[in-house]
Amino acid sequence: MRPGRAAAATTLLALAGCYTIRYERHGVPPEAGAPREVWNHGALGGTIPASHAIDLARTCPDGFASVENQVTAANAVGQLLTSFGMLFVLQAPLWEPTTVRVVCASEAASRAPGRRTKIVLLALQPLGGVTDERARLLGDALAGELRRRAGVSVVTQADVAALLGVERTRQMLGCAESGCMAEIGGALGADRVIHGSLGRLGGSLMVNLSALDARRGAAVASVSERLKGGADEAFLDALPAIADAILAGPTR
Repeated sequence: MRPGRAAAATTLLALAGCYTIRYERHGVPPEAGAPREVWNHGALGGTIPASHAIDLARTCPDGFASVENQVTAANAVGQLLTSFGMLFVLQAPLWEPTTVRVVCASEAASRAPGRRTKIVLLALQPLGGVTDERARLLGDALAGELRRRAGVSVVTQADVAALLGVERTRQMLGCAESGCMAEIGGALGADRVIHGSLGRLGGSLMVNLSALDARRGAAVASVSERLKGGADEAFLDALPAIADAILAGPTR
C-alpha cells in the first residue's frame, strides 16, 4: 500500500474510534478562557489505570461547569499504534489515552443569590479546667448563634454522629491537621470547617477558633479572644462578635 493511502487508512481507523462523553451542570456559569485539558492514560483497553484521577475539588475550588472525556483522533492513533492482532479487534490496546477537558465554574457562581453557606462546626476542645460538658454546651451556643445568620447552614459534630454513626465519625475526626479537616468538610459537602478550643487561664476564658475553606484547604478566618472574668456569661455576651469574625473572609 502506498504511504499516502496507508496514512489515510490510519486516519480513518483513528476517526472511527473517536467518541465524546460530556457531563454538564446546567445553570452554572463557566469561567472565561479555554478548558483545562489533560491526557488520561490507561493500559490494556483502560482496564488498568495508568495515571492519577483528576481531583475536581482541587482543580475547580468553586465547582465545575462541565467535564468532557474524549477520544480524539490523536488519542485514537496512539491506541492504534499499540494494538496488535486480536487486541485491536477486542478493543484492548496496550495504551489507551483519552483527553479530559474540565471547565470550572466562574467564581461568581459560588456567590450566586440564594446559595447557602454550609458550615461544619467541630466539637470545641476543652483545655485548662474547662469540662467536656461545658465545652459542648458553649459549642452548641456558638452553633445557635451561627444559625441566626442569613444564608448559613450549620452541621455540628453531634449531627454528623447522628448521620454517620459514632464509630464512623470517630474515624473521620481522628486527625487534627488542616488538610484532614478540609477533607472532612469536603466529604460532607461543606464550604467551611470551624474548629477550636476553650480554656481557662488564670481568671480569663480563652477562646481560639479557626475557619478552614473546605475546598482550598486553607484558613480563611480566625478568632482569639480573652474574656476576663472567665464566666460563661462573658462567652455568651461575646457570641455575636465571635460569630461575625469567624464568618469573615480575611484572617483576623
